[in-house]
Amino acid sequence: MAIGLCFVPFLFLIWKKIRQVNTYWVLGIYWLFNGLVNWPVLQTAGGSHGLISRLSWFYTVTETPLVLLAFAWACSGKLRKQLLWVLTGYILGEIILISWKGHAMTTSVLIFVSGTLLILGYSITGLVQYVKRMEHTRFENSMVYVYAALLFAYGSGGIIYIFAHYNLNGNSDNDTDSFLLYYISLLLSAVVTSTGLWSYGIRRTGKAYRPTSVQRTAGYSSSSS
Repeated sequence: MAIGLCFVPFLFLIWKKIRQVNTYWVLGIYWLFNGLVNWPVLQTAGGSHGLISRLSWFYTVTETPLVLLAFAWACSGKLRKQLLWVLTGYILGEIILISWKGHAMTTSVLIFVSGTLLILGYSITGLVQYVKRMEHTRFENSMVYVYAALLFAYGSGGIIYIFAHYNLNGNSDNDTDSFLLYYISLLLSAVVTSTGLWSYGIRRTGKAYRPTSVQRTAGYSSSSS
């Protein structure tokens, strides 16, 4: 169920109203990668270990840039400029780290930890910005689901990562519990994200909604920015 729901945000791009917003394109691609990188666990036999390894590595180096790009598209003003600079710096840092260390475990850990901290920080920032505003657009109401989903996913993912990779006793039961918690977290965050997208483009309301030109290209134009 968790893996299947990862594909739902991408499938929502079928609807024109959602397809018009660049933020949702990035989120759809991000969740598509999430589904693909987890898909091999459904295979009971066969499969190419090399292909799975390359796919996992590709996801490791692209997930944080995708999330930061989605956040940048979803905001405006100084925060967007800051996010774009952070995104550029993060990608350059990845390139330098990979050139120096190669595809090693240390590289993956550094990328994961730094990316997790950035996503958690900007998810909290997005939620704080939402609470500060008195009035909200339909896009902002949908993005609050995304911020909450990613905050939960990466917060719980960080805790699971610590327990899974620092299992000094080598207890297989702990590994099983970690996988269970991971997929529960994945399922819940996919459901919450899908709910946010549904609330923007699919749920019927009393008035017809037409996104502005800024919302179509960047996400929204905040009255407070």
